[in-house]
Amino acid sequence: MLNTHRRALAILCATLATSAIAAGPTGTAADYGSSAPHAAAQRGIELQPDTRHINVTRGETVTIARAGQRFTWHVQTFNNKTVFALSDIAPKDMPVDGIQVYVAANPLYAGS
Repeated sequence: MLNTHRRALAILCATLATSAIAAGPTGTAADYGSSAPHAAAQRGIELQPDTRHINVTRGETVTIARAGQRFTWHVQTFNNKTVFALSDIAPKDMPVDGIQVYVAANPLYAGS
Protein backbone atom coordinates (compact mmCIF):
# COMPACT_ATOMS: atom_id res chain seq x y z
CA MET A 1 0.00 0.00 0.00
CA LEU A 2 2.83 2.39 0.86
CA ASN A 3 4.47 1.75 -2.52
CA THR A 4 1.19 2.63 -4.26
CA HIS A 5 1.10 6.00 -2.48
CA ARG A 6 4.73 6.67 -3.40
CA ARG A 7 4.06 5.86 -7.04
CA ALA A 8 1.02 8.12 -7.07
CA LEU A 9 3.05 10.92 -5.50
CA ALA A 10 5.85 10.42 -8.04
CA ILE A 11 3.37 10.58 -10.93
CA LEU A 12 1.81 13.74 -9.50
CA CYS A 13 5.22 15.39 -9.08
CA ALA A 14 6.26 14.46 -12.62
CA THR A 15 3.00 15.86 -13.99
CA LEU A 16 3.41 19.15 -12.13
CA ALA A 17 7.06 19.46 -13.17
CA THR A 18 6.15 18.88 -16.82
CA SER A 19 3.46 21.57 -16.61
CA ALA A 20 5.94 24.05 -15.17
CA ILE A 21 8.49 23.31 -17.87
CA ALA A 22 5.87 23.72 -20.59
CA ALA A 23 5.17 27.30 -19.51
CA GLY A 24 7.16 29.67 -21.65
CA PRO A 25 7.02 32.87 -23.64
CA THR A 26 3.69 33.45 -25.29
CA GLY A 27 4.80 35.95 -27.93
CA THR A 28 2.33 38.46 -26.49
CA ALA A 29 2.48 41.50 -24.22
CA ALA A 30 2.07 39.11 -21.27
CA ASP A 31 5.76 38.22 -21.70
CA TYR A 32 6.57 41.73 -20.41
CA GLY A 33 4.08 42.13 -17.57
CA SER A 34 0.48 43.27 -17.42
CA SER A 35 -1.76 46.28 -17.73
CA ALA A 36 -2.45 48.05 -14.46
CA PRO A 37 -4.78 50.78 -13.19
CA HIS A 38 -3.36 54.30 -13.46
CA ALA A 39 -3.63 54.70 -9.67
CA ALA A 40 -1.13 51.83 -9.20
CA ALA A 41 1.69 53.67 -10.99
CA GLN A 42 4.83 54.37 -8.99
CA ARG A 43 5.94 56.99 -11.52
CA GLY A 44 5.11 58.47 -14.89
CA ILE A 45 7.19 58.61 -18.05
CA GLU A 46 6.36 61.32 -20.60
CA LEU A 47 7.64 60.35 -24.04
CA GLN A 48 9.17 63.20 -26.03
CA PRO A 49 9.45 63.35 -29.84
CA ASP A 50 13.15 62.39 -29.58
CA THR A 51 12.70 59.56 -27.03
CA ARG A 52 14.46 56.40 -28.23
CA HIS A 53 14.47 54.39 -24.99
CA ILE A 54 13.06 54.32 -21.47
CA ASN A 55 14.42 52.69 -18.32
CA VAL A 56 12.26 50.74 -15.90
CA THR A 57 12.86 48.27 -13.08
CA ARG A 58 11.43 44.75 -12.98
CA GLY A 59 8.42 44.82 -10.65
CA GLU A 60 7.82 48.55 -11.19
CA THR A 61 4.47 49.95 -12.33
CA VAL A 62 4.72 52.97 -14.63
CA THR A 63 2.35 55.18 -16.57
CA ILE A 64 3.68 55.96 -20.03
CA ALA A 65 2.26 59.00 -21.80
CA ARG A 66 2.62 60.67 -25.18
CA ALA A 67 0.53 63.41 -26.80
CA GLY A 68 -2.48 63.04 -24.49
CA GLN A 69 -2.53 59.22 -24.58
CA ARG A 70 -1.39 57.09 -21.67
CA PHE A 71 -1.34 53.55 -20.37
CA THR A 72 -0.08 51.96 -17.16
CA TRP A 73 2.04 48.81 -17.11
CA HIS A 74 3.37 46.56 -14.37
CA VAL A 75 6.77 45.39 -15.66
CA GLN A 76 7.44 41.70 -15.09
CA THR A 77 9.42 40.27 -17.97
CA PHE A 78 9.47 36.57 -18.75
CA ASN A 79 12.78 34.87 -18.09
CA ASN A 80 14.28 38.15 -16.87
CA LYS A 81 14.39 39.65 -20.37
CA THR A 82 16.19 43.01 -20.19
CA VAL A 83 15.09 44.81 -23.37
CA PHE A 84 11.97 44.84 -25.54
CA ALA A 85 10.14 47.16 -27.93
CA LEU A 86 7.66 49.55 -26.31
CA SER A 87 5.30 48.84 -29.22
CA ASP A 88 4.94 45.28 -27.84
CA ILE A 89 2.93 46.61 -24.87
CA ALA A 90 1.59 50.03 -25.95
CA PRO A 91 -1.91 50.55 -27.31
CA LYS A 92 -1.84 50.02 -31.09
CA ASP A 93 -2.87 53.62 -31.80
CA MET A 94 -0.09 55.12 -29.64
CA PRO A 95 2.95 56.22 -31.70
CA VAL A 96 5.90 54.48 -30.01
CA ASP A 97 7.71 52.80 -32.92
CA GLY A 98 11.47 52.61 -32.45
CA ILE A 99 11.39 53.09 -28.67
CA GLN A 100 13.09 50.39 -26.59
CA VAL A 101 12.35 49.53 -22.96
CA TYR A 102 15.41 48.66 -20.87
CA VAL A 103 14.55 46.63 -17.77
CA ALA A 104 16.86 46.71 -14.75
CA ALA A 105 16.89 44.00 -12.12
CA ASN A 106 14.96 44.85 -8.98
CA PRO A 107 17.48 45.52 -6.18
CA LEU A 108 14.98 44.15 -3.63
CA TYR A 109 15.58 40.68 -5.05
CA ALA A 110 19.32 40.87 -5.62
CA GLY A 111 21.52 38.54 -3.62
CA SER A 112 24.11 40.07 -1.35
